[in-house]
Formats: sequence, C-alpha cells, structure tokens
Amino acid sequence: MIYYCDGRHMLIFSETRFVMQSILYFDFIAVPIYAILLYASLARGMTKGRSNLLFNWILLTSLLASLCDIGVESLVIVKPVTPVRLVFATIFAYGYFFFHNGTGLLYFFFIFSITNTWYNLRKKAVGAFLFVPFAVFLGFLVSNLFTGDCFSITAADGYMRGPMMQVFYFTATLYVIGGMIHLIYCKRFLSTQKWISLFFMYITTYTAVVVQYLRPGLLVEMVASALALLFIELLVMRPEEVIDSVVGLQSWNAYQDYLRKVMKTNQKVQIIVIRFINGREVRAYLGEERYVKYIRLIASKALLIARRCKLHAELFFEHPASIYMVLDEHDFNASGTIPELVAEVEKYTEDLKGTGAKLDPRVCSIKYPDVLSNFREIIHLGHHFAELAPHNDMYVEAADLVKTKEFQVISNMNDILTRAIANRSFEVYYQPIYSIWDHKFISAEALLRLNDEKYGQISPASFIPEAERRGLILPIGDYVLEAVHRFASENEIEKLGLSYIEINLSVAQCLERELPEKLSELRDKYKVGTEKVNLEITETTYENIGKVMDDNLKTLSEQGYTFSLDDYGVGYSNIQRVSKLPLKIVKIDKSLVDNMNTTSGKSIMNNTVRMMKDISKELVIEGVETKEDFETLRKMGCDFIQGFYFSKPLPAKEFITFLKKHNFEMEPGN
Repeated sequence: MIYYCDGRHMLIFSETRFVMQSILYFDFIAVPIYAILLYASLARGMTKGRSNLLFNWILLTSLLASLCDIGVESLVIVKPVTPVRLVFATIFAYGYFFFHNGTGLLYFFFIFSITNTWYNLRKKAVGAFLFVPFAVFLGFLVSNLFTGDCFSITAADGYMRGPMMQVFYFTATLYVIGGMIHLIYCKRFLSTQKWISLFFMYITTYTAVVVQYLRPGLLVEMVASALALLFIELLVMRPEEVIDSVVGLQSWNAYQDYLRKVMKTNQKVQIIVIRFINGREVRAYLGEERYVKYIRLIASKALLIARRCKLHAELFFEHPASIYMVLDEHDFNASGTIPELVAEVEKYTEDLKGTGAKLDPRVCSIKYPDVLSNFREIIHLGHHFAELAPHNDMYVEAADLVKTKEFQVISNMNDILTRAIANRSFEVYYQPIYSIWDHKFISAEALLRLNDEKYGQISPASFIPEAERRGLILPIGDYVLEAVHRFASENEIEKLGLSYIEINLSVAQCLERELPEKLSELRDKYKVGTEKVNLEITETTYENIGKVMDDNLKTLSEQGYTFSLDDYGVGYSNIQRVSKLPLKIVKIDKSLVDNMNTTSGKSIMNNTVRMMKDISKELVIEGVETKEDFETLRKMGCDFIQGFYFSKPLPAKEFITFLKKHNFEMEPGN
C-alpha cells in the first residue's frame, strides 16, 4: 500500500496502522507485565518447590502466547497477506493456541499444588479430567492443519475463525469450571487473601475471553490474565514467607505450613529428616558463606537422588542444619537410598577434611499418617530423633522410636510441665559439697527433679530446656526458690554443718526486674539470711547480660547475696571476664575433670586452679567420681568437691540423714 503515492492510499495506510495499533494495544501492555513478573519471580528466588516452578511456567507460556498473538495480528492486519507473512502468521497462530490453552492446564496444576492436593492427580478420574480435554484440543489443533475447521489464515482474508473454534473455548472452559470448583472445595486450606487472588484469575480471564469472543478486535484476554497473575505474585507467591533468604531453600515456616496442609488434605507422605548434629559448630568454624554453599550442594544432591528414584520431593531447611524432604510416595523404602545420600554428602564435602571439620549427618524417615499423625509429635521427632536413636545410628525409622518412653516424654512435655506446675510434682534434691579445708560437707546444690504421675522420673536435661522454650521457667524457678528457703528455715541448716545452699538461676530469672523483691519476700517470710543462700549463674546466662540483669546482680550483691559461676570450662569465659563479675565461687565443669587423665588435661586443670586462686575465687570442682581424682584435686589446692564420689543428689530427708551421719562421723582427711 505504500507503493501508491496519492493522498487517498496514504490515508488508507494511516488508518490501517491506527487500527493495528488499537487491536494490539492491550497485548503490548501484557507483554512487559509478563516479562517483569517472570524476571521478578526468578530474581526473588522463586525457583524451589513445585508451586514456584509451575507459576514460572505459567508466566513463560503466557508471555509466549502474548508474543504469538501480537505476531499473528501484526502480520495479517494488512491485506493481501504476502506468502512469507502468511507462513509466519500461521506458525504464530498455532503457537498462540498451544501456549494459551497450555497455560490453562498449567494453572489447573498450580491450583492443585498451592492447595497441596497434588496427590489427587494420581486418581484416574482426576487424571482423565485433566488430560482428556487437552488431548481433544491438541487433536483438533493438529487436524486443523488439514481441515481449517478451527481457524484459517489466507492471503485474501487474513485470520478467520472456523466453526470448530468452539472446541478450543469448550476445553478451556472445562479447566476454568474444574479449577473454580476445586478452589471452592479447598477454601479451608488457604487464607482468604490467597483464595480470592487465585479465584480472581478465573473471573478476570473468563470475563476477558467472553469480551474478546464477542468483540474480536479487543485483545483484552492476555492483559486481564497478566493483571490477575500480578495479584497472585504479590499476594500468594510471597518468597519472604516460604524461602529462607540465607540458604535459598524453602524455609522452616514453609515446612510447617506444608505439613499442616498435608494433614488437612489427609495426604499420605513420607518425611526424610537429614540433621547435621554438628552443623552449628561447622558453621561457626567455616563461616556463613562457605557453610551455606555446602548445604545448598547437599540439598541439590538429595533432590537428584529423589529424581533418580522417580520421586517428587519438596525440600525445606531449618537453621542451623536440618533438611526436610517431603515425598509424595508414602510407601517408598528409604533405607536403600540413605547410604547413597550419606556417600554423596561425604563425597561433596571431601575438601572439608583439610580444614579439620566434617559434617556429621543423621537421617530419620517418618511416615504420615501410619506411624505419626500428630503435628507436634512430627516436629518433636524431627528435632530429637538423633538423641533417641540407639547407639547414634546413622539412619533410623520413626516406627522404631515412637513407642519409647523417651519419645513419649519429649512429645508430651507441654502437658507434663503444665501438670507438674498445677500439681506441684516437682521436688528439690540436694547434692552435698565437700570442703577440703574443713573436712566436711559445708554446702549443697539444690537440683530440681520431676516425677510425673504418668511417665515417672524425667531428666532435667529434658524438661528444663523445654520449660525455658515454652516460657514456663519462671514459675518453676519460683518454686525452687521457695522450696530451698523453706528447707533452710525448717531444718536450721547450720546445725547440720551447712553454711549455705546454692540455687541455680535461669536467664529468665536474672532478667526479671522483680527478682530482688521476690528474694526479699522469701527472706522475710522464712527468716533465712542472705548468707545462707548462694546464687548460681552460668556462662550462658552472663552472655545474655543486659541492664536489668546487671542491676539485679548489683542489688542482690549489695543485699549480701554471694554468686557462683557454674559450668566454667564449657563456654567462652576467660579469666578477665570472671574477675569482673561479683563472684565468690567458680564451679569447674565435669568435662575438665574427665580430661585429667591426660597430661594436657591435668595441666589445664592445674593452671585453672592457680589462676582462680590468683584472683581470690573459691573453687568447686563438679563431677568428681573417683578417689584418684579427689586426691589429685586436693593436692592442687581446690576448695570444694562435688560429685558421685561422695554422693548423688538426694531428696531432702535422705540428704538430712546423710549430713547427720557424715558431718559428725568424718575424720579429718577422710
């Protein structure tokens, strides 16, 4: 048309260009939206997990469909269509329908994935509904090459719809109706915000399809889809909620959400927990960047093994060093692949040996719901299976652990603690402390014990950390404070030969503003002087020191209370820090005693004793179990000995009997 130079034909050319721009206007808007969304999705790390991958494919196919749509319209708008433009227009037309209808199928898959109902796709009826309409569409699309019944592109008429075009719309409508029904059914699995965003996709795109069907010149379908996907990316696909920003895997919170969806949908899954029991130490040694590199590498190898076994795995990461693989295949025999996984870990962390570090993995397989069906129990087992496994086995199945008393205690710790506080099931035991200089027991450490009516004696190593984590340590600490003051008052401990009793303070107690007031009230209530109570803090407690704790220690010290630093030797305390604290006593941890059988260990203990003496600190050596250790420590000049060599912790009555027998019968030096 440019060939003619008269004004009439130039006017026709201008009108044609205007019409073409009007028809393609909405597609031109849609293309950059799709491109930006796809780029943003990849840049934000939305590449892990089935839902993220499907969403990226939806964005890509939608982008390609829009480009093909632009290609068709721009090539056929000017008639007659040249042979070259005819060929390319035909290719773009077939590409448009393939990508466009394929997007509908992908979005249907996406709905199943985001609602965690993917397992339903294994059902024959659901599979038929998913693939039969698309197969019918493909059949008609291919046959159109020979019949032109669905659409045709000719040199004279350009693009024309055929009578069988209705098949394309019909198969697409089936996916829309099916997706909407499934979303309504799964509404309880999603937040209202996410559900509306997902449903909005169907409403907007189907409305746009109707508009475009009635007004072919308005290509609004792709831009409507682009805007709907924009809402989904903003309100549904939020990587900050599901992706760990450090490691780049799905996060611990995402794992918990996924597990809850599994339970709501009654899906059968198998959870493989890979826990590196020395992960925290290796991370501190290697540094964050290098450590993260190994975690990512191990995760990729775990996924590769799953693919080899034709399994789909969702991978999640919990700091500092736990990987959770959720397999759709509930009956898969994981025991056969675990040695391969461990070998992969060792292979791809081979260069760690040169640094002196080595990741130490433990693996547990949990079948839901056959073996465990309770959310809290699954979480607890994932955290504690390495401690429960016999002889630190590399691999263990949950079925072998769930029946043990230890697991039942861990799983029901919240109920146990709540019951113990309500029923006052706690009991304070006392472990005597021997004075080398006085040749008798002059103090004791108060130690809490829990005797549950259902599970019996429970170790403090189990219930104390859980009490701290659940915010129950303050009422438990108050119980100990009162029990010790009552014991000291009722038994007139000085007549038993005791000068004071040591009470452990938790971090929470040390940070409690009311601590000095509580002790003052107990002092007045039981008439127990400050000199009869020694307060123990740990190195960990001191590391959490703040203004409140600093003020508490100062106030209590001014009131006459003395302090001990417990577990010296297991943390990061140095002699300078110890010298600045208001401490009377330093308690040396059992680990230093256990190492005294070596030349270096004995030298460390000897130097520790000498340094503490130089800064005028009294020394209590914990964990002494043999006469040989006792004699060694006595010759070093230690002040006090605590351990099984003299006595285990005793209930109050047995402790009194013990003191009456030994404090008045012991000969000096024995």
